Amino acid sequence: MNELELGFEDALQNQRLIHDALKRAHIYTTRVDYEDYFQEAMINYAQTYRQYVQNNGDMTKFHKYVFQKLTWRLIDMLRQEKRYFDFHSLEEFDFQRVPEESVAEKLDFVNFSELTKLDCAILQEHFIEGHPLVILAKRYNHTSRALRYRRDRLLKKLRHMSEH
Repeated sequence: MNELELGFEDALQNQRLIHDALKRAHIYTTRVDYEDYFQEAMINYAQTYRQYVQNNGDMTKFHKYVFQKLTWRLIDMLRQEKRYFDFHSLEEFDFQRVPEESVAEKLDFVNFSELTKLDCAILQEHFIEGHPLVILAKRYNHTSRALRYRRDRLLKKLRHMSEH
């Protein structure tokens, strides 16, 4: 038998160690992909066994070594999976574009020449994008009270424009 097969046999005999490494990495049996992580840990255990036997003859510290190595590898896999799903998430890209197009169609009655630059900023950033007035007040060097007053005046203007 070669060393990789011996590594798999040792992994089968020490499944408790693999389950403990999964638990240390906060991968529990309630996860849908628990068995996938378990299989990955079994393969990693066998590969680590082969490397350890080739480099070190002393097998007394192997279990501590493989436990730590499995834990680190599983945590790396979790990070990689998180990074993949964060990057390929549809929420940021697709779903925010739809309301912008429908909002532009609904604002065809607005005469932007009658609005000041600050009114346009409040319309865009507060009403459409949903930024709070407190943040806009800091950005445009006004008090939040003044922006609430401007917002109310802008709403009156917009109601007047929509009626005519």
